[in-house]
Amino acid sequence: MGITRNAMAASALGALLDRSLVQMADASADARTYDRQTIHTVSDVWDNNTFLVFRALAARTSWGRNRRARAALAWMAALGVKRRTWMVEQSAIAGYDLESLLPPPMESDRHHRDYQGVVRAPTVALTTEVAAGIGVDYDLATAEVRSLVLERLGTRLTGTLAVAARRRYASERPADEVAELWLWLDEVTDARFDSRDSSGITMGYGTSQVAIGMGKRGILRAVRATIHPDDMAWHLSAAGRALDARTPTGPRPSRRTPLPRRQKPLDDGPSAAVTILHHAMLEIRMVRYAHHAGQIPVRSLCLAFAGAGESILAASAHRRASRREKAFRQLVEGWVRKGGPDLAPWFAGRLRDLASKVCGTTREWVNSLMPLIERGFEPGRGPVSDLPAEAELRLAKYVAAHTRYDLPRAGTALVQLAVPPRPQAERDEVWDLCGLEFENPHLFQVSDTAFHGATNPQLIGTPEAVRSLSLSGGDLTMSADEAETREKRVGQSWWG
Repeated sequence: MGITRNAMAASALGALLDRSLVQMADASADARTYDRQTIHTVSDVWDNNTFLVFRALAARTSWGRNRRARAALAWMAALGVKRRTWMVEQSAIAGYDLESLLPPPMESDRHHRDYQGVVRAPTVALTTEVAAGIGVDYDLATAEVRSLVLERLGTRLTGTLAVAARRRYASERPADEVAELWLWLDEVTDARFDSRDSSGITMGYGTSQVAIGMGKRGILRAVRATIHPDDMAWHLSAAGRALDARTPTGPRPSRRTPLPRRQKPLDDGPSAAVTILHHAMLEIRMVRYAHHAGQIPVRSLCLAFAGAGESILAASAHRRASRREKAFRQLVEGWVRKGGPDLAPWFAGRLRDLASKVCGTTREWVNSLMPLIERGFEPGRGPVSDLPAEAELRLAKYVAAHTRYDLPRAGTALVQLAVPPRPQAERDEVWDLCGLEFENPHLFQVSDTAFHGATNPQLIGTPEAVRSLSLSGGDLTMSADEAETREKRVGQSWWG
């Protein structure tokens, strides 16, 4: 039984990488179902583990590949229960029983002490008891909305709310410093917000529903929510002192398995391949920042690297060093070809960077790819000044101007829209993301009904100097002075 499990470890690890690329491609296939959270979560896995996986899959013997793969899988799964569950689920879709290859799951602590022995605030589900405790420690009556994000992830409407609140308890922090209370709401059912009415916060928990009041008329209702106080003095609060009393002292025990021992450097071919793939994961992970989401060619990258795990194993199967080197070079060349004209500039940039870090025949090989890539360049398509006839709201974000830790931050308002293919687009093109961002908005209003299907966007001002945007008859309205308007070109923007 143990031999059987060992023998499939490398294949399971490669399949997990390939399944991840499929999952991210599916999540970015169409702007109307774009799931930024899934894309970020999955790419973040491989940002930290791509080199580890290559060291396992590129080992010179099948025994070595499987031994290293089991260690790599155990290391990846030990990060937490959510990571382990995701690995098992995705591997099962790919046809592998990963459960039998992993150590038993361990629950991770929800709270801990930092390096100074100070207990830090956990992220917990918002319940009636938790909400009451927040009211004891912070003055919610004078609290203000600092930022709000409403976003459709796939088909689910979600929310993220940051509230600036003064402490009710004594601390040694500056008197004018406020804490930030962060709330994450899942399956939002009702939302109304007006930036002119954002002072005064209430938190309630009814039957299967969380309700957050903002100002006199603002509301966020959701099926569930979690909350985290971002407060350097939280350990002095009533909730912090209570948790301190039941949190063990001393260093926090590590629940992760030891990192697989350091191996000798990869050969030139595998090293070039892993560097390019790692750059792709870093690029995709940039969707973490909402204003970058539509600028990252997630689906194109995922399709270019599709089957990478299986291909790495196939290249590693060659016993002769020269054949292995050739196989890994062909693997990179295949990625470049599949990237096509759309990714030619991206691959060119990554290969130029790689060429500056290698030497000898490897540099000659990398440089030999440049003419092939540059021939694939296509002139960039210019923006279209006319508005699309319809658009679907995917994200609305508001940030109030504020100062945090002595750093002033400008106010912003950002929207992302799913728009249909441009009039001159190819027949197989899908809806794309485009976005508009204002600096220092003087009005931001939004309700959940703005996310209910396609609508005709209304702009005031010229494409070069937009002053106001309205959707769904005013269900979303944001405006700013002309001089403070800044457009973000996201994807193939409709605005010039």
